[in-house]
Parts: sequence; structure tokens; C-alpha cells
Amino acid sequence: MDGAESFQSRANAPAAPSDTLPYAAQAQHFQEHGFVVFERALPSAMLTALQAECDRNLVLQLDAMDRVGTNTLGLSQRDRRYFLPDRFQESSALTSLLFGSIVGEIVQRLLGPDVFLFLDLFVVKAPYEGTPFAWHQDGGYLLGRAHKPYVTLWCALDDMTVQNGTLRVLPYSRAPTRDVVRHTKDRKSNDLVGYFGADEGDAIVVDRGSIVALASDLFHCSGSNVSSAPRRAYLASFSPEPVRDDNGALWNLAVPILRSGQPVAPS
Repeated sequence: MDGAESFQSRANAPAAPSDTLPYAAQAQHFQEHGFVVFERALPSAMLTALQAECDRNLVLQLDAMDRVGTNTLGLSQRDRRYFLPDRFQESSALTSLLFGSIVGEIVQRLLGPDVFLFLDLFVVKAPYEGTPFAWHQDGGYLLGRAHKPYVTLWCALDDMTVQNGTLRVLPYSRAPTRDVVRHTKDRKSNDLVGYFGADEGDAIVVDRGSIVALASDLFHCSGSNVSSAPRRAYLASFSPEPVRDDNGALWNLAVPILRSGQPVAPS
């Protein structure tokens, strides 16, 4: 199934009854380019709580590295970058975000009335030596599993700049394909790489509290953090149906966020 057609049809799905949805106009940009930015979308108190939750999870991962005597866990590299699977069930800040109106309105506009959370984590790039993350499509990390196009919301917990390694995106008009391609593993970084072209993409420079919605077939990457402060982000991926492997088992999470356009309370 062609990703553009599928995203188009889902974006045109009926919206929840509301006269104040702030994101209707951005859906067209998402369909045409594969991403859209919602500037300063997170309230200050929620942003502060997310920053604290990120810092808590970083301590937990460093402790885990110490226990097993390693400097590398999956995509995480000590003193360079950290991918921190979160425990949203333990966090009132995260449940407020994931099951609240900010996320609900965005994902319904982009995916339709039924939405599931299937992946979320924090990403931290260490100061001075925070390493880049290679060009990829999020769908490439499903390793060929059949799936409908999905959306990742990338929440900036710090001001994002070229210096601290913000996102770079390759809009659909400049991408080599709209299909999810087979990715190649970089054995040094463990990154999966899906684009090897010369286009450097467009840097997403945004204030803390902004949210960037990324289509699962959009090529994107991030740069090195050469600033003097950590660079923190929270990302959550949402699908229109549970993502399953070839045997029908759930690939990861399948937590309902919306059913028929109505919010689902966290269980």
C-alpha cells in the first residue's frame, strides 16, 4: 500500500466534535512534506515534569550500564547518547501527555479516529560529544514487518539548534522514494541507515516545548551535540492499529489512545 495514499485517507477521517481543534491546517503540510511542527505546544508545567522524568530515566540507564559493566546498551553509548525506554505507567507527567488533549488532537488529525501507542522513549545527547543518529525512516526499524503508516511525535525538551544536534528532515519532494526501504545496520553505532544521498536535509530549529510530527516513511536524522549542555527529547510513536509480527504477536505496545475519536483513559 502506498504510504502517501494511506496517510491522505486517514488524515481525511472525521474529527472529534470540537470547534477549537488547533491543528487542522497542519494536516495538509504533513501530507505534502511528511512532517509538521507545532511550536511551543507543551505547557510550562508539563515540560518541566517531562524534563525531570527524562533525567530520572537517564540515572536508571546509567545504573544498568554499571551493573553489567558496559558502556553500550543497544543504541545507547555512555557519555555520547542515550535511548531511554520510559515507564509511562509510573509517570503522571507522561500519562497526562499521552492520554491528554494535546496528543489526542494531533494524532487524530494525522491518523484518524483509532490510535494506539506502540513505542515511546527519551533521547539524550551528551554535551560536547553527543553523537549523531543516522538517516532513517522510523518504519525501517520494524525490519520489514507489514504495517500501516504511523506517526512519531518528537517533543523538544530543550531548545533545539544545529549546534546541539537537532533533527534534520528530508521532505517528500526531495526523498528518493516514499516507500519504506530496507535499512543497513551500521555495526559501529548500531544505527539502521536508510539514506546515503548527499542532501543534508532541513534542520528543525525549535524552542523547548515544541512537538514535531514525523511520518513513518519520512527520512530524517539528527546531528552531533557540540554544545555545553545535554540535548533532551521525548518521542512517542502512534499507529492506527496494533503492530504485529509475522506470527500475529504484538511487536511492542498496543495501548489504545483513541477509540472512534474518543479519548481512552489510561489503565
